[in-house]
Amino acid sequence: MKPRIISMGFAIPEHSYSQTEVFEALGYPKAFRRVFTGSDIDKRHFWVPLERIRKLSFQEQQEEYLRGAIQLSKQAVINCLDNRSPYDIGCVVFSSCTGFAPGPVIPHYLSKEFGLASDTYYTNIGSMGCESGFPGLKRASDFTIATSKPSLVIACELSSCSYFPEPDEKPDTENHFELLRSNAIFADAATAALVGFDDDLRHPAIVDMETYTNTDYLNDLGYVWRSGRLRVLLSRRVPEIAGKLVGIVVPRLLERHNLKVTDIEHYIIHAAGNVVLDNMRDALGLPEESMTLSRETLRLFGNTSATSVGITGKRLMQERQPNPGDYGLVISLGPGMTAGAVLLYWGE
Repeated sequence: MKPRIISMGFAIPEHSYSQTEVFEALGYPKAFRRVFTGSDIDKRHFWVPLERIRKLSFQEQQEEYLRGAIQLSKQAVINCLDNRSPYDIGCVVFSSCTGFAPGPVIPHYLSKEFGLASDTYYTNIGSMGCESGFPGLKRASDFTIATSKPSLVIACELSSCSYFPEPDEKPDTENHFELLRSNAIFADAATAALVGFDDDLRHPAIVDMETYTNTDYLNDLGYVWRSGRLRVLLSRRVPEIAGKLVGIVVPRLLERHNLKVTDIEHYIIHAAGNVVLDNMRDALGLPEESMTLSRETLRLFGNTSATSVGITGKRLMQERQPNPGDYGLVISLGPGMTAGAVLLYWGE
């Protein structure tokens, strides 16, 4: 018997902005406007109000991160549990890369908020970027298989708490304007997923998982420390690398189950950006309709890092209502560089 994803939920900050509003607030020269308006993103949500993002010190960023991560994660969990009791949860897995809670960690605060049992296990996954939902789900699934107790997987990313000031109020040209390009796509959100055993065929079973890391690309994606702050690392090669990695990890997973990409009815793909999605589509030979949900997540919320697959997954459950016998595939991508794939099945 395989564990199932019983329920999902997500939460976004109340402050939302169009790409034009963000571009103008950050004060970039007009020549760069199309980087924002041509991103296929309509709006993004930020925990830190746009007018304050450029003003915060690193200390103030981390104070905002702690407040925001607790509040948004709590709301995501409430939305996920949907009036279920949290007391039976045996393990809480939390992932984030955009701020620090040096201890107690965010799941400890959530434990107090929800009154979790004193013998609950906690796993805190830091610094794995957009891909961290994959090891989070793996840890939760393994725990549930070993103990038969439900697990809760939470991801929270607050990119507005990791803004890096550019010199002299001008675009930093380093690494092909990587700061400007990141400021044009990243946004904030929290997601939660409840993993456990039940007989409800509306809840997809976690059939199998596969991961692939190529450390030749260590310096293409992530964060570095600079002047006492987190500074994003975003190579222009990321879209190309994304196609290469998913072109390896997905066939490895599907071949174990005698499946082809055409056997998958539902794709839940990390909404990293329009060109990244293009390259992953082409690497797998997928029709454009397989990308619809992920592109819509990008359009409505931007790149919300590790939470994007959770948002798309929740939207799939709400909007598509998969049928018994359907397969789904979750595809993640992050630093390392690493790609992950999760095979889901709606059925016995």
